[in-house]
Amino acid sequence: MRVALGLGDQELEQRFRPALEAFDDLHIVAQCLAADQLLQLVGARQVDALVVAWSLHRLTDAIVDELDRPGVTLVLLVVDPDEERWQRRRGPVLTIGAEPAAVHQAMLTARPGVRTTARPVAVAEPVVRKAEDRPRSGSGLGGVIAVTGGAGSPGRTTVAINLATALGAAAPTVLVELDLCAAAMAAYLDADPSRNVCTLAHAVRDDPHLWGPALGDELQPLRSGATQAFVLCGPPKREMRTSLGPALVERLIDELAQRFQWVILDVGPELIGIEAAPATHRAALARADHLLLVGAADFVGVWHARTALEQIERLLGIERRRVNVILNRHDARYHHARQEVEWHLRAPVVSVIPFDHAGLQRATLEQRPAVLDSASRAGRALLSLAEGLHDGKLRLPAPAASGSRGGWWRQLLRRQPERQVTRPVLRVERKRRGAMAGGRSQA
Repeated sequence: MRVALGLGDQELEQRFRPALEAFDDLHIVAQCLAADQLLQLVGARQVDALVVAWSLHRLTDAIVDELDRPGVTLVLLVVDPDEERWQRRRGPVLTIGAEPAAVHQAMLTARPGVRTTARPVAVAEPVVRKAEDRPRSGSGLGGVIAVTGGAGSPGRTTVAINLATALGAAAPTVLVELDLCAAAMAAYLDADPSRNVCTLAHAVRDDPHLWGPALGDELQPLRSGATQAFVLCGPPKREMRTSLGPALVERLIDELAQRFQWVILDVGPELIGIEAAPATHRAALARADHLLLVGAADFVGVWHARTALEQIERLLGIERRRVNVILNRHDARYHHARQEVEWHLRAPVVSVIPFDHAGLQRATLEQRPAVLDSASRAGRALLSLAEGLHDGKLRLPAPAASGSRGGWWRQLLRRQPERQVTRPVLRVERKRRGAMAGGRSQA
C-alpha cells in the first residue's frame, strides 16, 4: 500500500513514520505539511491510504470528505474518537495516542475489498489513574494542587510560589513548574536552571528505578534555609519541552505525591492541541486533587478566566463548580465585586488578592516569596489562602536578614563604580531648597 502521512507535528512524525516503514506491506510515498498537498496526491491517484491528524494545517471537514473517497483508505487521528461528529465517518477514526500497529491494522481492515463488521477499535491512550486512585499518606491534609490560569500573565507563578512557601512551613511540600510556555521559576527564586524537570526526564526514561536518586539531584530548596519545601524548575529553553509527555508527567506527580504531603503544580495556559505543551498541561490538570484558576481582576482578565474555564470543562470534563477561582490584583475602585465575578464565571471565587504593586515588586527584586513580607497585603491574602487549605494556622519563619549575599545580579550591581555626580547634585538641590525657604520666611 502506498501511504501518505499528514500529521503536521514533528513528535507524531517521529513516532509513526519509522514504525510504519518497518511493515513490509506499506510504502511511505509522502509526508505532507498541509491538507492541500494530500488533495493533490489523491487527485493524481498516487496513494492508496492516508494517515491524517485532525490538527493538520488547513484541514477542514470539507477537505476530509474529499479525501475520504472510494479506493483510498483514510485513517483519521483525533483527540476523542468517541465524539459524535466522528461516528458518521465510514473510515477508521483512532485516538491520537494510538500505536502504529493499530494504525497499520486499521488500514488493512478498511482496505477496499475487505469486509468488516464494525469500525476498527482504537488503541486507547495510556490509562490515567484518577486522583482518588493515587496512594495517599495517612494524614487527611495534603494533595496535589494545580495552579493554572487563562492567557496572559494573571499571576499563576506568583500564587504557586507563595502557596508552596506557606504550606512548606507546616508540611513537606514540593513546587513543580509545568508551565511549558514561559518557565520563569528559576528567575523568581534565584534557583539553578540547569536542575530541572527535563534533566529529570532524561534520567528516568531509561531506568524507572532511578526516580529516587533523580529527584534528589534535581530538587532544590525553595528558599534559603528551607528544610521541607522544595522546587523543581521547568525547562529553561522552549526546545527542551519535547522531552516531556503526559505519561511522564503523570508518573512524576505520583512519585512526588508519595514523598510529599503537598504537591503544587504551576501549569501553563495552553490546553488545546496535540503538541507537547498542551498535552502535558492537560495531563497535569487531570491528575490534580484541587484546581486553582488564577484570573486578573480587570475586565480582560475575567474574560480570559472564563475562556480557560470553558476549555477545562470541555476538554477535561471537569465541572466549573469544582474549579476554585483566585481573583488577583483586585482594586475595589475599578474592578467588579467578588459576587459579581462568581455570577459571571459560574465558579466559586475562593480568594481575592488585593492589588499590591509595591509588595510584589519588593518580592521580585529580592527574589523571595511575598508571604515572607509582613508588610505585603498580597502576601497576607496568599497566606490566608494557604491557611484555609491546610485547615490550621501556618507559622512562617522570619525572613532572612537584608544583608544576605543575594543572587548573581546583586553581586554584579555591587561591582559597578559609584557615580560621582550623585552627591554634588544633591548638595546643590539642598542649597536651592534652603534659599527658597529663607526667602519665604523673610517675606
